[in-house]
Amino acid sequence: MDTENYIGLLPIPGDRVKDVVIYLVGLTCVRMKEADDKRDIKRDINPVCVSEIVFLLNLSQTLATHMEVSKNLISVLEAEQIIEGSLLTLREEDCPLERVAGRVLRQKIVADRQSPPFNRATMDGVTLRFSDWDLGKRAFPIEATIAAGQAEGKSPSVGCCAEIMTGAAVPDDCDVVVRYEDISIAEGMATIADKVAVQPGLAIHPAGSDYKEKEVLVEDGCRIGGKEAAVAASCGYETLQVTRNPMVAFISTGDELVDVEDIPKPHQIRRSNDTAVKVALYRKGYTSVETSHQPDNPETLRWELERVLMKSDVVIISGGISKGKFDCVPAILNDLGVECKFHGVEQRPGKPMWFGVYSRDGDFFNLGEEVLVPVFALPGNPVSSYVCLHRYVLPALAKMSGMPLAKKRQAALSHAVTFKPSLAYFLPVQSVLTEGNQFLVKPIPFNTSGDFASLVEADGFLELPKDQDEFPEGYLADFYNW
Repeated sequence: MDTENYIGLLPIPGDRVKDVVIYLVGLTCVRMKEADDKRDIKRDINPVCVSEIVFLLNLSQTLATHMEVSKNLISVLEAEQIIEGSLLTLREEDCPLERVAGRVLRQKIVADRQSPPFNRATMDGVTLRFSDWDLGKRAFPIEATIAAGQAEGKSPSVGCCAEIMTGAAVPDDCDVVVRYEDISIAEGMATIADKVAVQPGLAIHPAGSDYKEKEVLVEDGCRIGGKEAAVAASCGYETLQVTRNPMVAFISTGDELVDVEDIPKPHQIRRSNDTAVKVALYRKGYTSVETSHQPDNPETLRWELERVLMKSDVVIISGGISKGKFDCVPAILNDLGVECKFHGVEQRPGKPMWFGVYSRDGDFFNLGEEVLVPVFALPGNPVSSYVCLHRYVLPALAKMSGMPLAKKRQAALSHAVTFKPSLAYFLPVQSVLTEGNQFLVKPIPFNTSGDFASLVEADGFLELPKDQDEFPEGYLADFYNW
């Protein structure tokens, strides 16, 4: 058993890890002294003793590393709050109405007039005065025909009617529209069937009943879809103020990764994080995305990071942030002047996540202003990267774009779950609908943080808190969809 797995089985409280390390180092020294004594009296050293020494040394070192990492871990809530407090809102720009799809609105859409602007017929038929019908009149001479789009004409004479089409303006003195299905027309007379219940306002959409002039119809801070664009068009907006599309740079790292079109060697794998992140960003409306891949070479990685920090609004890095000998991203970022806000979160997957902020002078559009570039360094394992993207990066981009914080949704577990480590657990789940039409989520097991294929079945993930390890069927938790 390797030391990493062995540590996972040890019931060691976090505040006693240091004592255990000291004990193991002392025990190792005793075993080494015993080995030396045996060598001095020319006795063979028991191979088990040597193996034990090596194992104890490795275990001590690994525990010490875990102790160093764990003492800096912060909670998911702390990470969320630190990120939110480190963001600035991006500036706005004017955008033609035909290109606003998916952009974030930065102005209120206000009605330039009431709607509908006139009493509008909602049926094809005839329009007349209710007072005439109420006096017992059922046959009405037809004096005119009113079409949609036609300027409002004079009202028909008392005791008469006019044919009218759906969407047309109802004359001022008329307050009823009777549909063709309820009348018969012969020799210029419209006769209303006795069974028809006529009342004032029948089949009329009253003027100003939808909204009034100068009424706010769409608040700022929303992502513009078809309905918001339709409202803007109806109010005469040719352009809208929207958030400038953020420039997002994504850098993947690792010598083991090759291009999609390459045939990987036995020790290589094709890159997928860049594709996953780019597609997820595009789906949320962030289309200015630049991706690149860098080998585990500090010099070239530093050059690329320096370049993107000077031109991007957000930088996302995948890989190179754990405790391996080639994980040099934190050191390079520190050397480039990126202020580390945290490194390590009490969560799985994504425990090694790193976040920092780079400050630079404003560009031509932000002269004299400080620009803060959030830098998200995510674990290289695909599941970790994808989950952290949705838990932290996408909400940060939404806030930078001027959107209010989204209200968290909750979902209930369809099956009980056990998770022993004292970490928040981001559990991939699939939506299910029970026979009683109850909405639940079913856990989707995954082998490791590299098991990206398992996420295909998942709609998102539940965030299970770190302060318990048993989650019964029906347990409610925050749900994040992809």
